[in-house]
Amino acid sequence: MYHTFERTIAELVNYRLSNEQDKRVGAIGELILNVIIRALGNFEVISPFFNLEERNVKKGFDIIAVDSNNDIWIIESKAGELGTMLDANSKVSERINMANRDLVGRLNRDNAQLWLNAINSVRSSVDYTDEKKTVINILETLGNTNVSNDKNVLLGGIVFCGFNTTIELRRIKSIYQRINTQSRFSKLQIIAIQKETFQAVVDFLNTLHT
Repeated sequence: MYHTFERTIAELVNYRLSNEQDKRVGAIGELILNVIIRALGNFEVISPFFNLEERNVKKGFDIIAVDSNNDIWIIESKAGELGTMLDANSKVSERINMANRDLVGRLNRDNAQLWLNAINSVRSSVDYTDEKKTVINILETLGNTNVSNDKNVLLGGIVFCGFNTTIELRRIKSIYQRINTQSRFSKLQIIAIQKETFQAVVDFLNTLHT
């Protein structure tokens, strides 16, 4: 829908960032996760960041990506400020656990509209016909099972807080091992992100827009 970088930034700054603090934090967290996934190079993101039909909350999964083996990955982003939590580890753990519960709940029930939204988002964002057909066929197959254990999932936890407390790798490994042993997903990855303030990202986007 928006083909240039400038128009995309303008749309994001002017219309897509909610005035509600929690939604604003969530959108910036998802944007950061989206950028990092693209930068790592392990996945190709095949879903749009925006809801293409209207300027409101995007329907469906946060991010859909495909790996080098043409396997589909469902990516769930949960972001938040420290709030009443004591440290970055506690907050990012809470965010990852919430992402896990959210996807387990949605993937293990009959939700045809969820998968229709996913398919439509891929149709609108993937240009290559053969790749688009392959991905859509896979999504249609995944959507017919109503279980989570045949889905590849990446859980993203983003915390915005000062660096007087930082995320520890051992804690993330512990969360990964605990969730992975539950065998709720076919494959599992976790990304944990810490940034001092979400407003810095908003300010940066504004400099690109002006």
